[in-house]
Amino acid sequence: MFHNASLEAREPRPTAKHLAWSSVLVMAAAILAAGCEDKALGRPCTLITDASVGAAQGAFEIPATDCPSRICTKPAVQPGVSNDLNTGPYCTIACNSDNDCNGQTRDFGNPNDTRCMKGFTCAIPFGQGKLCCQKLCLCRDFFSASVGPATPAACQNDAGASCS
Repeated sequence: MFHNASLEAREPRPTAKHLAWSSVLVMAAAILAAGCEDKALGRPCTLITDASVGAAQGAFEIPATDCPSRICTKPAVQPGVSNDLNTGPYCTIACNSDNDCNGQTRDFGNPNDTRCMKGFTCAIPFGQGKLCCQKLCLCRDFFSASVGPATPAACQNDAGASCS
């Protein structure tokens, strides 16, 4: 006698092995997604204190609610950097090396974009205050290419001993 089985009956059922591999793939995807979290490095932000400091002076805002790291900064502009620098304040993050500093950069097709043009480097911008001697990702636009960011005197020898 001929039996006409349905398609569902012909398909093999998932085994415990298949289910285990599916779970591993889902967990790996979750871990990768967490590791690739957008920390918004380079996102424009607002400095409340920016209006009270000169264009060449550095400033930061903590807590900056428009930044996931809660740190908005504008480093001091080094001598030798163009006077028509139009890079604005941006969200930054703590870092250990330049490898930690991949962030948003300027869209040169948008004349209103004031994000960083030259990328980021890991350096110490401030020798006092809440960010005293802490390494942060800094926009290279604010530094002379031949000099790079200068470590504040308070942070050079006894790495932060003067911070309190």
